[in-house]
Amino acid sequence: MGRMNGGTRKRIDGDGEGVALAMPRYENVGEATVVDLAADGLPFLPVLGEAHYTHVGYDPDRHVHPGMVEILLCRRGRGVSIDCADRSYPFPPGTVMVLQPNVPHVLAPKPKGLLTTWIWIRLPPRGKAFPGMTLPETRWLIDRLSSLPITFPANKDLVQSFRRIWRLYRDVPRDASERRLVMREAAMRLLMDVLDSSEASHHGTDDERLVALLDEVRRDCAADWPLETLANRAAMSVPKLTECVRRLTGLPPHQFVVSCRMEKAKELLERTDRDIGDIANSLGIATAQHFATLFRRETGLSPLAWRASRR
Repeated sequence: MGRMNGGTRKRIDGDGEGVALAMPRYENVGEATVVDLAADGLPFLPVLGEAHYTHVGYDPDRHVHPGMVEILLCRRGRGVSIDCADRSYPFPPGTVMVLQPNVPHVLAPKPKGLLTTWIWIRLPPRGKAFPGMTLPETRWLIDRLSSLPITFPANKDLVQSFRRIWRLYRDVPRDASERRLVMREAAMRLLMDVLDSSEASHHGTDDERLVALLDEVRRDCAADWPLETLANRAAMSVPKLTECVRRLTGLPPHQFVVSCRMEKAKELLERTDRDIGDIANSLGIATAQHFATLFRRETGLSPLAWRASRR
């Protein structure tokens, strides 16, 4: 939420409205303190910010952070909201907001007494690892970050982690031999506490949310249901989604969608005289031949044989 040194540049989004693009250099502006952690061996954390507003502030421009994930914590402030993408999200104290790359957003106005702290995570190019991490570790972290919900409550560990990283940044001498080590440990602890806080906030609700989504798939089984779409809708990573769907249904996600289509096919074969190609198309299956293959795999019979057996 800090401004960038040298200002911003504008692009025009799809509806013609100007959206500011973040520039790569940063400085302290107004009541915000913004630091770059690259000097502490953390080049993928270009911004650690904190702001305490002693008067009402305004920032009317929506903006984006290309290639960055912003994690923002509201520590104090009433009546705060953030316009993100196409809606406004309440942002009361104790709330975390996760802003994914290229999602336009703005916090406006900034009421007197508002206290926020935030961090930006620069995502590496595809196929590259975060410094100090292996490629599998990097993929795991990016997958978890990309599946975070937009808002969730901060647990006390996350609040303490933000306070701790600021305390270490200010108190550990710049030339201390342990500075880079303790700053890296604090940053990693902060990221893990973000993930843990999100997980804890959804504990006990994951199954409820997923059951509702699976019911929607059953009702609209002809729709396209890519794995990534299901994962985003369930606010889960792809591996976690696969594990939970298998636990609830006994099938991996793709096979569950196919099974729902075959159940609908049975209903149409029994209750109507529609031809096989028409049924296949109505279920989102490209050809009658592919539909017949899937149906035989599911039931052991061809669609026409199954229809005959039911009549």
